Amino acid sequence: MILLSEKIKRCALYIRVSTAEQCMHGKSLEAQREYLARYAKDHGMIPVGVYADEGKTARKELKKRKAIHALLEDVKSGKIDVILFWRLDRWFRNMSDFYKVQDILDEYGVYWVSASEPGINMETRDGRLQLNVVLSIGQNEVDTTSERIKFVNEASIRQGKVIFGDCNMPRGYKVGIVDGKKCMVKDPEQEEMVNAFYDYFEKHQAKQATLRYMQRNYDPAFSYSMLRTMLSSEFYKGTYRGIPYCPAYVSEERWARIQQISKKTAKQTPSGRIYYFSGMIRCPVCGQLLAGTGCRSIINRKTGEKKDYCYYRCNRAMIDRICTNRHRLSQNLIESYLLDNLEHEFNAYKIRVENIKKQKKKECPKVRTEKQIDKEMERLNILFQKGRIDWDYYSDEYDALEKEKREIAVIIPEPEQDYTFIEELLQKDFRSIYNSLSPENRRAFWRNTIRQIHLTPEYTVDFVDFI
Repeated sequence: MILLSEKIKRCALYIRVSTAEQCMHGKSLEAQREYLARYAKDHGMIPVGVYADEGKTARKELKKRKAIHALLEDVKSGKIDVILFWRLDRWFRNMSDFYKVQDILDEYGVYWVSASEPGINMETRDGRLQLNVVLSIGQNEVDTTSERIKFVNEASIRQGKVIFGDCNMPRGYKVGIVDGKKCMVKDPEQEEMVNAFYDYFEKHQAKQATLRYMQRNYDPAFSYSMLRTMLSSEFYKGTYRGIPYCPAYVSEERWARIQQISKKTAKQTPSGRIYYFSGMIRCPVCGQLLAGTGCRSIINRKTGEKKDYCYYRCNRAMIDRICTNRHRLSQNLIESYLLDNLEHEFNAYKIRVENIKKQKKKECPKVRTEKQIDKEMERLNILFQKGRIDWDYYSDEYDALEKEKREIAVIIPEPEQDYTFIEELLQKDFRSIYNSLSPENRRAFWRNTIRQIHLTPEYTVDFVDFI
């Protein structure tokens, strides 16, 4: 029984059993559900959802376990405090996938409990040791099974059988029937396009020119990533994992020439450039984050001294040719503008924040305090524990209260902790301090001060949001 002053833990019941296990050992989903429900009740937890991967195995790719993803979405939404499962091998057998999910749980403060294995946890040294032993054993089982599957798949590949669906087919191919079996065949509707791609690239030996040619003549949405795939995927020379597998678009000899051309046209970006505002600026046309680019020029021909120039551009425009924004934004110009106008932008930002706060107060004049909401949550806990309200009512009311708390956090901003720092900085000889910083520290300064730089349609700074 939990204390009334404590928040009732909302638990998710995760259950999984393969079809084979269910048939052979009777480890039904319903049995797991009942066991976990009893465990939750005995430990003062409230089940808020059951997430079942029926007929799935723990070695199944993470992306294909739909219940896990639904569970993680609810974790991110703040609906879950703890996850219950019967045994660790019901949860994960793959160490890599386990820690990917664990990182998300740690981020949102959610923990898990293996109901039948109380010694396994993340809280103690012995618990972590036991956890890693169990995961290692499970991983070994997965690897053994994976080897068997790989052997079976390789046999299918040698026979030319399709081992994936249409959605994973490379451009220019589809599933077809050859001699009574499903095989990968050329797609007549795309065959001309694929042949034109290789002909043009081999003749002109230019990726950008080929990209524009494909967009102009075949597919306006043809992107640079598609181009790279067609230049690197061995399907187009008729092999898969080095085994003859499908009809080829190019011969082995021609494929080797294309690879040489592709490597030759790859440009190596000079090192040493430091982009101060990466991730802070979006394209005013399409909304894509601008990417850093640059060049190196000789500034003293006698000494050979060179200087790097940094710019920001929209890759959807400059590479994919999908966006219309061909403008390059100079880092020096942004930096100069911010140094000249930092105080002005900061004061304007404070005014915008205050106006937003006033507007939200007008829209929500009657707002309960966080303390009042907490008291209501406590009252709700008492009513539920005494059995005076059912779970559905409790859940709806509690979710509404939590939503109200989240809205308060938006309406009433966090303490202006950064204001003091910036105000004190502006009172000092800011430029001298900034000029004494190394390029790496200048980048760190901007990233710890500014959240986003908004551009006008003319690609000048419109306004700045501070952290």
